[in-house]
Amino acid sequence: MRLADRNVLSSIDMGGREMQTGMSMATASETSAQQRSKILWLWIPTAVLMCLGLALTKFDSGWSLPVLGLATLWAALGTIGFSTLEGMRFTGSGMMGYGPDIRAVGVFSHYRDRRMLLATIATYVALLMAGIVLPERFEDPMLGSVMLQGLQFVVALLPLELASFVAARRWGDWPPMRKVVALWLPAAGVGLLAHFLLVDLISVLRPALVFPASWWVGPVTIAAYLSLLISLHHQALRWQYRLDQAHNRADEADTARRLAEARLAVLQAQIEPHFLYNTLATVQYLLKGEPDAADFLLTQLIRYLRLAMPSMRQFSSTLGREFELTDAYLQIARLRMGGRLSVDLDLATALEGIEFPPLVLQTLVENAIKHGVEPKTGPVRIRVFVQRGDSDLRVCVQDDGVGLGGAATQGGGTGLQNIRERLQSIYGDQARLQIAGLPQGGVMASVTLPLDKERIQ
Repeated sequence: MRLADRNVLSSIDMGGREMQTGMSMATASETSAQQRSKILWLWIPTAVLMCLGLALTKFDSGWSLPVLGLATLWAALGTIGFSTLEGMRFTGSGMMGYGPDIRAVGVFSHYRDRRMLLATIATYVALLMAGIVLPERFEDPMLGSVMLQGLQFVVALLPLELASFVAARRWGDWPPMRKVVALWLPAAGVGLLAHFLLVDLISVLRPALVFPASWWVGPVTIAAYLSLLISLHHQALRWQYRLDQAHNRADEADTARRLAEARLAVLQAQIEPHFLYNTLATVQYLLKGEPDAADFLLTQLIRYLRLAMPSMRQFSSTLGREFELTDAYLQIARLRMGGRLSVDLDLATALEGIEFPPLVLQTLVENAIKHGVEPKTGPVRIRVFVQRGDSDLRVCVQDDGVGLGGAATQGGGTGLQNIRERLQSIYGDQARLQIAGLPQGGVMASVTLPLDKERIQ
């Protein structure tokens, strides 16, 4: 998100829209990536196994059936896994506590939720009972073998569930991927070993229930479930990372806005009393002997205040408004200096609507008067103009005063420092303030801003 928005007060709104657009694009990209993942890990292996099983029918029918069964099992488990992933991602389940998106709460949240933990335990108990009781109730060994898979699922997956429970209790809902994988992989190995021991035991006690495909139930189930867990947690971590970045950018924009407001308030506090007190003192003096000049000065002061007061608590302005304010300011300064100051303001009509930070131009003009024009005797001149480039805009204040270091005036440079910091907070590195002496005498102060061509007709 670019902090260099023309109006610093709208940076959060602009940032919000950009982040929202970025999130939508990221979600679309994730959808495409998940479809590619489904093709890679579900349909391609299924197609390979199906082709292999069909090919084996011509050579060894004894191996053909297990391979075709493995292809069917892989397709079934993979479809269930990806459907669960997509369902949780797009709709979720409010009843299960996930809300609209599992990524918003994390994969491990239900291991810390009592209701979800009870539901998980009930599911495994049901599978365990089905795997123990139902195989005895079917005369057909094939059907009994299918019912036995409930017990195989429990033995194969329970170590993974225990590992996830330990991770949730130890690291919360967002454990680092490397730590949970370090738990999941040994747990998968334990589950695989327990599954093979179970099949060996059943092949001794009930050999009629064991088929070649029975040996593959555990590995396929563990691989599918582990892939699902890793995929879900990876997506959750990525989503949380993007949310954290979005929050950080919003905080940075809000901080920049508050700093800009504070600096502008300080700048107003610096300029307004100094300017008003001096102007009113001049009016008071002129009323004694030059009422016409006093009337002109009051007219310019009223003009200035009429322009400045409506935007006194706003933090954006335009070049046209700033030039008009500067003209009123310079007319007052010209009269206070006895008419020896000549003023030249040059702004093209097409550029009047360009947004420009308030009081920046007036600060440069006041700085030129205080440190360059007033210390010089005789006629002096200030020129304010704008140079338009292909991609930037340069606003210049030029004087023919005493030049850099030529005045005995003291100043801490607070006004110029405020300008630099405000430009940095609004435009980033795309804006700069330059102060340079001129060969013929005097100083050129310029502010260069990025040019938003869409705002210029």
